[in-house]
Amino acid sequence: MTLLIAVADPHADEELVASARSLAKAAGWAPRVVHVREAGGAELGSADLADLEVVDLEGEAAATLAGLAAKAELQAIAVGLHPLPVGKGKPKAKAGDASRLGHVAEAMLSAGLAPLLLVRPGMRPLTELRRLVVPLEGSPSGSVAMTRADDAFCRRGREIVMLHVVTTTTPGESGSLPAPRIVDQEHYEWSAWQEEFTMRFSQCPERGRAHAAVRVGTPALAIAEEARADGAELIVLSWNGSFADGHGAVVRELLETAPCPLLIIPRGPKGG
Repeated sequence: MTLLIAVADPHADEELVASARSLAKAAGWAPRVVHVREAGGAELGSADLADLEVVDLEGEAAATLAGLAAKAELQAIAVGLHPLPVGKGKPKAKAGDASRLGHVAEAMLSAGLAPLLLVRPGMRPLTELRRLVVPLEGSPSGSVAMTRADDAFCRRGREIVMLHVVTTTTPGESGSLPAPRIVDQEHYEWSAWQEEFTMRFSQCPERGRAHAAVRVGTPALAIAEEARADGAELIVLSWNGSFADGHGAVVRELLETAPCPLLIIPRGPKGG
């Protein structure tokens, strides 16, 4: 089982490599580096990533990575979030524009072929995985992120926070379990719902610790604040493949504001 680290430059992607190494160690995956260069581009020096296996390929980065993502033994791909440069003759990226992510990350998200570890420069680095936040809207299809978190990261000494943010909308999918609408009222006893939510969406055995937390407000802001306040090292999110709907807008905002790396799990065969 392999975590593929897509490196464009070993110095520019230093934070990406460090976080990917830690995630691979936490999950028991083998980290491998792939460097995709344009025709005639320079190869990576052998000392740049001394203790990692490095595969140097020639081609278009997004297409090459998409081909590698089709391999069954590949667990995830780590990609840096690199906004397109703004300069003379280049349109300025607007807030919320997917191109702010960088063309490789944007293409890989659109393809939805494999889970993606996304690291933005300046994020709190993932050094040791002790606490992770998994936002859940309460729908079965949206629980793929929790399934992956359980499978890969449920270990003794780790805490998985299953975060449900109460909003004005609720999932209409059969089998959904949104929080009661009066959950923000202090007198309401919602421990039974919390227990049912945890049991329904987590299979984390007793040696690990998973529990539901409920917040009221704007999803992206609440998720980022939870991760920041709890000192979480990772946010695990489900991904439906589009920035057009409400869920996509939440993911897009977190890619720009999350305090720690994000693991994006596609809602499909490769992500489930």
